[in-house]
Amino acid sequence: MKKIFYAIICASFAAGISFAEAAKEKVYIGANLSMSFEDFSYDDFIDNVQTSKGNEKTMSGPRYDFVLGYRLSNKFRIEAQYLIISQNNFETDQSSSNVEYKAQGIFANAILDFWDMQEHLITPFIGIGAGASAPKLNISYQGVKDEVEDNGFSWQVQGGINLKLVSWLILNVKYTYISMPDAKIDSSSQEEIKAEFKRGVQAVGVGVTLLI
Repeated sequence: MKKIFYAIICASFAAGISFAEAAKEKVYIGANLSMSFEDFSYDDFIDNVQTSKGNEKTMSGPRYDFVLGYRLSNKFRIEAQYLIISQNNFETDQSSSNVEYKAQGIFANAILDFWDMQEHLITPFIGIGAGASAPKLNISYQGVKDEVEDNGFSWQVQGGINLKLVSWLILNVKYTYISMPDAKIDSSSQEEIKAEFKRGVQAVGVGVTLLI
């Protein structure tokens, strides 16, 4: 009886270890630091007269991503993502005028690894995602300030390469394109400056994935 009881305890302990190891291979967290790029189109106004039209500027700045994911198989995983684009700014062609942009968003992503990232040194991957994001624009011109914040549906595509450091720690290099809601300012009361966020946000960066 004692032997049977001991065997049951050992079997249960072994099963628990196996389950824990399986769970470790499935759940992961990650963080990425990227350089983001945003394109803006804007017009300039002074004293009710349009001085320039169709100007365009490209801004760049840091973006931070945090993910919590689950591996459904060796090649397919799903994840929740939260991103922050920190404040970027540029000066327009008119003196003392400035545009600031920042955004944040949440996404649900589906990622396809070409093969098992825990078994291979280098593993390419692609992914798609959908969620919501909230870009914000701030414009100042000779002491006059205007602000607009929009939010709505967003989608993204991504691709990159995983590099296995150890079986539970993965380094990745990733490119993403995010289609965000347009945010537009038209300071019609002052008729001085308007600006429009036109294109999606692109980013290239590196990150780490930790299997827990």
